[in-house]
Amino acid sequence: MSLLPVFDLARTQRIDIVGIGDSNQILSGFGWDHGIQYALSQHFPMWATGLISQNENNGNGSGQGYLYNRSGSLIGAVSGAPADLDKYLNKGSGSIFPAYYTYLANGSSLGSTLANGLVITGACPLDTSAAIAFDGYYGTFTTDAGQFRPFARWEETPFTTLADPGAISTNTGAYSLQKVTLSATASAARAGKQIGMRWTRPSVQGITGPFFCTYMRARNTDRTTGIAYGTLEYRGGQSARTMAYDLQQASDDALTHYFSILRTDQQAVQPCIIIMVNSGLNDRNETLTSVGPGAVADGDSPEAFVDNCTAIVQRIQAIWTLNGWSQDELNFVFMVSHPQSDPDDAELISYRTAIATYVATLDHGYTIDLAAKITSAQMLANGWYASAGADKAHMTQAGYEGMGRLAIAA
Repeated sequence: MSLLPVFDLARTQRIDIVGIGDSNQILSGFGWDHGIQYALSQHFPMWATGLISQNENNGNGSGQGYLYNRSGSLIGAVSGAPADLDKYLNKGSGSIFPAYYTYLANGSSLGSTLANGLVITGACPLDTSAAIAFDGYYGTFTTDAGQFRPFARWEETPFTTLADPGAISTNTGAYSLQKVTLSATASAARAGKQIGMRWTRPSVQGITGPFFCTYMRARNTDRTTGIAYGTLEYRGGQSARTMAYDLQQASDDALTHYFSILRTDQQAVQPCIIIMVNSGLNDRNETLTSVGPGAVADGDSPEAFVDNCTAIVQRIQAIWTLNGWSQDELNFVFMVSHPQSDPDDAELISYRTAIATYVATLDHGYTIDLAAKITSAQMLANGWYASAGADKAHMTQAGYEGMGRLAIAA
């Protein structure tokens, strides 16, 4: 089944792609998160960024985003929020890495000079000169005098203010999740300039707890078509089993919150979500029983690989069922890891064969066979493997960009 009709929807409406993968998903600030977005930008406009958490990777950042990223160090805590708010990014005993919420308890505060927020570089295909809306998702509380002052500006000289709604109280008398939008009208003067949003107004007003926030996002509000891409999960050194387990452990509220944002922002009669999964390399070393309906004991077998991929599909489908959303909105794309040798690794070949058989059973299932597009020798000649070919499990930035173009062309 061809993916072309699905991607062609981006010529008539907004669509979102959600990446799930191993260390190749985000590697040294690029990975598939960079390469797929790079490739997509050659064919489609970017209408929005992915969803970025302020405390991404526990405040250390991970390089998530294509020519956009979160800024600043750890703010507050990544746990301890009241249960009525914690549920919106509750991972259970799993991970859903690299997203972490931000929580400042009552009595805590954050100075106005600490860098924080979402930055869009001047080279980003979102187009910083366009009409841009920065969205921030924050929690409200039953008591206390928490407040924050979200702010958008040029992030370079002359640091022109783009939006300042003033201080926002977090005490509404009830726990809830709200959205604040900072809107900037189009201006040719911003072409090629870096812009961003912050949860504070620099050097004017910081944050007073209690405060809670989950995601940030920027949207080009002039664009009614195109693609947005974001990483939901990347797990270095882990197999599809871990990815599936993380999704199973995440609360229904956490996954509903994430996907609700994507669906709502598309403003489409029928939203389109593409779940793009990349795995295989680490599955060869998996020893644990798979977590799908088959519970396959031989953890590194193609049957276990497919069962773990099935668990990913079923968990996300369950969120759609829970919320009464149409399953026709969902599309699942599986990319088994890139070639490692010529002929390729036997286990990777078996995974490709097995996953192709599985997706044929899905109404909206697809595979991208990277090994059918390029050989290991060609990758080596292109300089696409990491460490000059000494590390074939990973790629250079040029490698992810080149392989991204092959994947999208497929």
